[in-house]
Amino acid sequence: MFLPRLTPAQNISIISPRYRDKTILIAKYKVGTHNIVTFTKAKSLPDNYYLSGATIQKYPIDSNGKIACYAVSQDELQLFEGRN
Repeated sequence: MFLPRLTPAQNISIISPRYRDKTILIAKYKVGTHNIVTFTKAKSLPDNYYLSGATIQKYPIDSNGKIACYAVSQDELQLFEGRN
């Protein structure tokens, strides 16, 4: 996925996905129109990934124990190739 150079995007850092059900918990307050997701501790997911805000918001709200999060399937991740 490429984004135009001047398109604003929200950078979201996630420690690791929830492996038992291949779900990514994204804090509800962090979601923007365009989102670039980076995993900090998951060695199996070393790249940057793209998720649109509309895609994230169609998933149910779950909790990570502290805050409300969207429980997004790992299958929705698109490889982010940069900006042109």
